Amino acid sequence: MTSKNVFRLKTSYQTYDWGKQGSSALVAKLAPNSVGPDFKLDENTTYAETWMGTHPNGPASIYDTSQSLKSLIDANPAHFLGSAYKKWPRTTDIPFLFKILCAGKALPLQAHPDKALAEELHRQDQGKGEFVDANHKPEIAVAIGDPLDEAWGEGVVFLGFVGFRPLDEIRGFLEDVPELRQAIGDEGVVKSFLENPSKETLKRVYVQLLTRGKDDPEGVKKDVEMLVARTQGGAAQLGEAGKLVLKTHEQYPGDVGVLATSFFMNLVKLKRGEAVFCDADTVHAWLEGGVKIIECMAVSDNVLNSAFVPPPERDVRTFVNMLTYAYRPPSGWFLPRKPYERSKNGKTEKFAPPLDEFAVLWTSLGKDVVGEGEVLGASPGPTIGIVTKAGTKTGDLASGEGRVRFQVKGESEEVPVGGVVFVAPGNEVAVSMVGAEGEAEVWWSTCLVEA
Repeated sequence: MTSKNVFRLKTSYQTYDWGKQGSSALVAKLAPNSVGPDFKLDENTTYAETWMGTHPNGPASIYDTSQSLKSLIDANPAHFLGSAYKKWPRTTDIPFLFKILCAGKALPLQAHPDKALAEELHRQDQGKGEFVDANHKPEIAVAIGDPLDEAWGEGVVFLGFVGFRPLDEIRGFLEDVPELRQAIGDEGVVKSFLENPSKETLKRVYVQLLTRGKDDPEGVKKDVEMLVARTQGGAAQLGEAGKLVLKTHEQYPGDVGVLATSFFMNLVKLKRGEAVFCDADTVHAWLEGGVKIIECMAVSDNVLNSAFVPPPERDVRTFVNMLTYAYRPPSGWFLPRKPYERSKNGKTEKFAPPLDEFAVLWTSLGKDVVGEGEVLGASPGPTIGIVTKAGTKTGDLASGEGRVRFQVKGESEEVPVGGVVFVAPGNEVAVSMVGAEGEAEVWWSTCLVEA
């Protein structure tokens, strides 16, 4: 086993309270073949994330033996990590954490630390389990779900808050929404921003709002409720921002996050196959209840929350001081999809953030063609792939009666929808549909760093 080149994995999963409930969750639909036969569906559980990697909070294991993937890598790190082991020789973790995420409501208003802050938080953790690693967590999200209400735009499948709006938009809201100014509670801070919009004055306003949200949540709740009543009655003509106020308030009544997201942050709308990149220290919160996304990040579970979570889980001081306060339009956060240069048959595209740890790949094997396949040239680092469609006639995620075959040298694995495979570095892999006609799809994360 210590020299195998392709093999199937069992994944872990997370059940956060913002997840989708029971069998409606994509994570649950994939689980019988991703988590394995021991998975037992509970219709009262909210399934949020499938984890594929070696992070201790949700490690993968070998499908046939249940040996941890980490222990297998430890036995032969050069073989299983390749260039990643040369780049980061002090760790035998896979350098990325690959996920499928599905949400039933807005995620917490959050940001992930850079390396310096992560190291400090890990040092201070002292066994509490909040910051179990010392790594940064830049991440990408790729939309893979079904179209939402057309009111959000034709073909839109994902809504998320990412980064700060352009300053003139924020300025307009501060001028036009009295309840927002009341919630901030400091006219001097607001005035300084209106007179001189900048990162520095934006930070002062945002710090004041989130701090009051923690120190005086009932006062902020009254301000939010006044705004909601005025919006519902038609007196507040806020356009899309008004829709966001009502949506977030419905999910988290009176929370300061209603104001901190709707008026300060960009609403990013993605069609299927579009992506956003959030670097470390970037404020974000995925929104729409129908969200189904591929996520990938540097191998870390570090997060700081400041809204849409219970008060004890908010670390406002650290949160507001870590943010970059970068502001730009929604398009400024998009990560383009490009042809994958190692694809031999042109059926794979790549999402490559400005990082060494990972790139995400999307292989689509087409419709109604059994055996029509793809060949991916060798990656210098480790690769993990998950089958999200396998011979589906409807095109729906987690559907299809076929299997996807992965061939590496003389080794082969055939897996159904939800199946997950590991491919060792330095290996060309052939991918094909077997057992059914219809559409097939594989999502991958790979480390392309050169030694």
